[in-house]
Amino acid sequence: MVTLVPVACCILFIAIIPYIVYLLGITFGKRSQKTGLPDKFPCISIVISAYNEERVVQDRIANLAQSRYPKELYEVIFVDDCSDDNTRARAQDSLEKSGITFRIIPNSERMGTNRSYNRAMALARYPVIVTTDADVFFEPDALGLLIGRLLSDSAIAAVTGELQPVLNEYETTNLERAYRSFYGRMCDWESAIDSTFNFNGALVAFRADLIHRIDDKRGADDANTAFEAIRKGYRAVYEPRAVVYEDVPSSFRIQYRQKIRRAKQLIEATCSNLDLLRKNRPFTRYFYPLRLFMYVCTPILFFIGVAILAAGLYLAYPLILAALVGIAIITGLIWRQNLFNAFVVNQFYLLMGLLNMGKDTRVWESTSKKRTG
Repeated sequence: MVTLVPVACCILFIAIIPYIVYLLGITFGKRSQKTGLPDKFPCISIVISAYNEERVVQDRIANLAQSRYPKELYEVIFVDDCSDDNTRARAQDSLEKSGITFRIIPNSERMGTNRSYNRAMALARYPVIVTTDADVFFEPDALGLLIGRLLSDSAIAAVTGELQPVLNEYETTNLERAYRSFYGRMCDWESAIDSTFNFNGALVAFRADLIHRIDDKRGADDANTAFEAIRKGYRAVYEPRAVVYEDVPSSFRIQYRQKIRRAKQLIEATCSNLDLLRKNRPFTRYFYPLRLFMYVCTPILFFIGVAILAAGLYLAYPLILAALVGIAIITGLIWRQNLFNAFVVNQFYLLMGLLNMGKDTRVWESTSKKRTG
């Protein structure tokens, strides 16, 4: 039974190979060149899809109005996805008072984010479209920096911003911050070399002449937007200075539903574009295979390896097993905001996402913490 331990160690090492590659890449690899605000701000269409956001929608629109992007250069298309609260009325009242040009589109049935975006995109008037959530908040220059990056290179068709949790005292936020600190640097390294499909749906901009619709049958809207740009031979990149914040659910029970849905949709999008592996570019040769392994193989191998390691130590070295478990518990309690904890929790979410494949999650129940208003 002692042989179980080295077998487990080999499985765990194989499981984390993609993370080792990314750790080396973000430490020693190429960085994206910084771009600033565009020399000339283009007209843009901002699409927001909302479901039961009455407590936060007024703050969201006020935040948008406070952006340094000139109001006269953008329109807002607000899609109400059959909310059964006062989301639509409050959105209309706030938009009218804000001085923003807008249209409100009510869905006749629940459609979810992807289909709601496609409906709004067909009505957009401007050549650049920005999709964003109804419960997130921009930095004042986030829109300008996002558009500046999009226009900085004619090879870029889509760009996403940096998503960060709103600072609070919740344990869920601490873990999310640790995860995001690594996630953003991974995406930036991919972008510096070629492209990333790991977009943050909270803030995405793309060229309407190149991306006409988002795949609304499988996968997340943000990843599918990036894949559409890559499929057409363009780049999809990450802009770390375009910061947008989201309220993280206050409990792991609530966050669980959000994370499982996001993990499942990301895996769906990843597995639905395997034909891109035939293309000859850095993204498809290196990053896409690594991400595929990371999302599908790593969580399975990781928990198999942990189970075998625990069994091997229990049978041969029970005291060492007890010591390791004790160290893990103490470390988790004292230093909760650490990358190891974030890694383990993320593997669990990915595994549950894999187990939920096949379920239709195109429509959603909001899980973010709402502000009173």
